[in-house]
Amino acid sequence: MAIELVKQALDVGIVTRDGQRLYDFYREVFGLEPIEDLVMPGIGTVLRMKLGDSVMRIYVPETPPEGDAAEGGLDGRPGYRYMTFEVKDLDAALQTIEAAGGKVVFGPVEPRPGRRVAQIVDPDGNQSEIGQTS
Repeated sequence: MAIELVKQALDVGIVTRDGQRLYDFYREVFGLEPIEDLVMPGIGTVLRMKLGDSVMRIYVPETPPEGDAAEGGLDGRPGYRYMTFEVKDLDAALQTIEAAGGKVVFGPVEPRPGRRVAQIVDPDGNQSEIGQTS
């Protein structure tokens, strides 16, 4: 039997050393709406934004994490690899992403008629898909 979910959305959390940089990137590029931050003394801070019913959490631990975001693209490692943002104008979105410090790492391509996608990375190297359906 499936678990009864009470929220029709998925939330995502990103761990970073530079919370303000990622917060600004997602807020400015994708227009996510700021909501109250969570400060946990001795643990860290969670900068929060929402998109519809979904919440993005940018977690900045008090002890900065070592290493960088997982490299290797979509098939370089197993595990959670990306989230998808649906946009009205893919080409304009990609220009905005690059102007804000992100990078296009693949595409755009048309995997099926009427559907275009590209893969991008944010300033920390976290990968996302940007998609447009006509």
